[in-house]
Amino acid sequence: MMLKLSKKMNECRHGRIFLMMLALTLFPAGCANRQYVKPGCTLPSGVNLEEALAHSREDLGHLECETMFDGYYMRLIEVAKRDPDMQNKRKFSEFLEWANEEGIIDKIQARNYYNRYFNTTFMSLPDDFNVCSSCSEKSQKNLEFQLEEELGQKEEGLLRACQDKETYYTAADQYNSIMLLLDATCTACRD
Repeated sequence: MMLKLSKKMNECRHGRIFLMMLALTLFPAGCANRQYVKPGCTLPSGVNLEEALAHSREDLGHLECETMFDGYYMRLIEVAKRDPDMQNKRKFSEFLEWANEEGIIDKIQARNYYNRYFNTTFMSLPDDFNVCSSCSEKSQKNLEFQLEEELGQKEEGLLRACQDKETYYTAADQYNSIMLLLDATCTACRD
């Protein structure tokens, strides 16, 4: 009786081993049909802004690509400069709203991206700007550099991507007024 029981246990053990081996050989074959495809996160190119925006939305829909948002945005500006149109402001606004709704950027970032390129408002000037406390030579030069850089961004967005000369010249006039006021105020603060 013991011999029969031992024989059956060996048969069961061999059967289990056979089933495990079979499962291990079939498991990879089943997974081969479901390969994980890592998104390419390729920046858009070309001369058609609509296509570049669609490409960017597709890529930025993947978590792995979200950290490259700034690169995508800059490339979209470059594409828009090769496809200039007054409607590009609206297209960028809608793209930034989408990015905010998807949780890629927050509302403050979206507003900052838009205003730096498509509005006359200078984001480099903080809301709580205290002129005299920012009038050390180093602070003043730093602020002047930031304002000049932002004027360049407005030139890229308003003038080159949208061909909106009127709004760009308004921004340039504001830049000149801010620089004149900053210089005069800092001179008064130092005296």
